[in-house]
Amino acid sequence: MLADEATRILNSNHTSFDTPQFSLLSDSQIQDIHNSSLELLREVGVKFHHQQGLELLEEAGAYVGDDNLVRFPPGMVEEAISSTPGRVVLTDRGGDPAINLQGTETYFGTGSDTLKYLDPFTGETRKWETEDICDSYRVIDALDNIDFLMSVGMPEDKPDGMSNYQWQYAHMLQYSSKPSVVVCDDREDLESIIEMATTMRESRKDLSRRPNLLLYSEPTSPLHQSETALDKLLLMSEAELPVVHSPAPMMGSTGPINMAGEMALCNAEILSALVLHQLNNPGAPFVYGAGPHHFDMKNMQICYGSPEFQLTKTAVAEIGRHYEMPTWGYAGCSDAKLLDEQAATEATMSVMMARFSGANLIHDVGYLESGLATSLELIALTDELVDMTKHMMGGIPVNEQTLMKDQIKEEGPGGDFLGTEETVEHFRDYWEPRFFDRSQRENWEKAGSPTTKERLNEKVKEIIENYEPEKLAEDKVEEIMARVS
Repeated sequence: MLADEATRILNSNHTSFDTPQFSLLSDSQIQDIHNSSLELLREVGVKFHHQQGLELLEEAGAYVGDDNLVRFPPGMVEEAISSTPGRVVLTDRGGDPAINLQGTETYFGTGSDTLKYLDPFTGETRKWETEDICDSYRVIDALDNIDFLMSVGMPEDKPDGMSNYQWQYAHMLQYSSKPSVVVCDDREDLESIIEMATTMRESRKDLSRRPNLLLYSEPTSPLHQSETALDKLLLMSEAELPVVHSPAPMMGSTGPINMAGEMALCNAEILSALVLHQLNNPGAPFVYGAGPHHFDMKNMQICYGSPEFQLTKTAVAEIGRHYEMPTWGYAGCSDAKLLDEQAATEATMSVMMARFSGANLIHDVGYLESGLATSLELIALTDELVDMTKHMMGGIPVNEQTLMKDQIKEEGPGGDFLGTEETVEHFRDYWEPRFFDRSQRENWEKAGSPTTKERLNEKVKEIIENYEPEKLAEDKVEEIMARVS
């Protein structure tokens, strides 16, 4: 009795970890990066190539020079941070909540606009056609652990004179009901895409209340905000639709060579855009994100699979969470040219780091060749990795029930747990792979000795040949296609 009481007292101050714990930056390091960014914004400034934006900033108290250089008082920046919502909800095509961007909840999706397609039927790498992007959207729609889609590829056979991005989005709406992250050229392009999204809702206001899309845009590093990027940023702010304005400087090229300096630069660029975004419409939804790659000097190439990229994207998640904003990340991507051991290794590392970092909206699943190509098999592999790491993040619950002291005492030395009621009840709680093989060798050989890559390829082809996403009504399809210009 005394021992039980002592245990109870000891456990009264016990901290329970529900998930694996990971932290890269300390609070003081995040504060150092924040302070450095404020110093850059106050002393160096950012060039804004947008007249309306310059007028808004100057009226609010920013220091605007004749050369479009804007310097920011620290208080203006911190006010913008404090007015930004800490939660963004994306819905599916029908308007039901699908993605909650908050805390450390993680959701995975593809990338956009690659030039090359790894054909799963022929094995060749070639240019995209419209049929291919539709096949990719169906694969994404069918995979349970891929939560959103981007445009994936740039089809060569789109009608002449028509916007690539509008053409892609019109087909994204038709071939998947999942939320979308969109890319576009300019404000006019974005207006058309928003109009297409509005066909799924009662009105533009209803779309703002139940958004099924988020815009991806970028500043021009270092320390430039272009007219077209700010046009889009302001439109999303006015429409109260979510946007991520994500810088992507390359360390040693368009950004400083050290990771800490890279983070200070990225942060300054994000915060400068956020100030304008919030001045235009305080409380409009904004996602904190950046892609701080490093530049491989040997190959003159941006890197997706490097350990440095895993560290900087983790830092992005931690800084954004410090600001209490939803965050943007990367995973399931590789610098490899095809789905091989390098691609699998880099995809696995990136998915695990994304999970541990707690970034919310994680894109670029399926990227190969440093973002130039897409593999549908890599998307399927990442679906498996996301499911695996979801189980890992469950941790090891330690409590009276899971310690199973009574059963261990009952079985005793030499006991057998295989047929116990608890084992029968819980053995299915363990993760079960779909594409990885655990069978005995003779059974694997009887099945034809299939490789993981072959299983992934068969799954992708099966989806393309047999899976049908939920169809839109014909009048909706006609309305969407009529808005493509």
